[in-house]
Amino acid sequence: MLRGLRKKWGVNNRQFWIIFLAFALTGTTTAMITRYVTTWLGMSAETYWAWKVLLRLAMLLVGYQGILLLYGALLGQWPFFWKYEKKLLTKLKILSETPSKITRLAIFASGAGSNAAKIIAHFEHHPTIKIALIVCNKPGAGVLTIASNNQIPVLMIEKEPFLKGDAYTAELAANAIDFIVLAGFLWKIPAALIEAYPNKIVNIHPALLPKYGGKGMYGAKVHEAVITAGEKESGISIHWVNEHYDEGGIIFQATCNIDPLDTADSLANKIHALEHLHFPMQLERLLTAQ
Repeated sequence: MLRGLRKKWGVNNRQFWIIFLAFALTGTTTAMITRYVTTWLGMSAETYWAWKVLLRLAMLLVGYQGILLLYGALLGQWPFFWKYEKKLLTKLKILSETPSKITRLAIFASGAGSNAAKIIAHFEHHPTIKIALIVCNKPGAGVLTIASNNQIPVLMIEKEPFLKGDAYTAELAANAIDFIVLAGFLWKIPAALIEAYPNKIVNIHPALLPKYGGKGMYGAKVHEAVITAGEKESGISIHWVNEHYDEGGIIFQATCNIDPLDTADSLANKIHALEHLHFPMQLERLLTAQ
């Protein structure tokens, strides 16, 4: 049940328990304040029942919600709780429901596209996030079949105009792309694209940055380096993209243990499992918080 709730909320394990704590603290605090207000107003067992009901309704509809937002802010989870409150206020007709803007994503991929497939499946019926374009630099890559099966348009790109031209920003604009996700894309992102999409490009790296990142560190090469170094754990890093390989600010990390008998291949399987579990959920969390 808890795992299903965590998946529904789109948060990692740490965030889940922080949110759970905020709900618990809010319930306890609301009960204490209600008892204090009851005493202050001189209510007792003989007090007319309707006044007691009105007090509890007021605490539930006003006090509880305000306290929940306060604890959410103090515990660093304001975006989650404000989203929660907005839904409630909209249902109660206190806030008017406004049409949601659709965020259109472009997935850049060079290979088989397993992460792209998981992201596409995750957002297939999402009301405000749409996978609008697959960008690929490798003819015959598996991700092209995934795009075709899901009826997603494809933009094939070439190295010279991408790295030394306008980085296909005109084509991205023509497709009304709002956000870029790198999912196994092997070319360095040029300044032209970063300038066109400031703080709107994220990447996933198959190691715990800042270790085992940089030029040439991708795929099996990363896992081989981690095994050779005798590391006890590895993991994934979801990070913002800047002008340098794997140096943008880290958004999220998840770890896995490395067993003595692990090889680069078995470690790769563990890393893929982490990527498939966390990447779509973290993208949703990031995009819905904006």
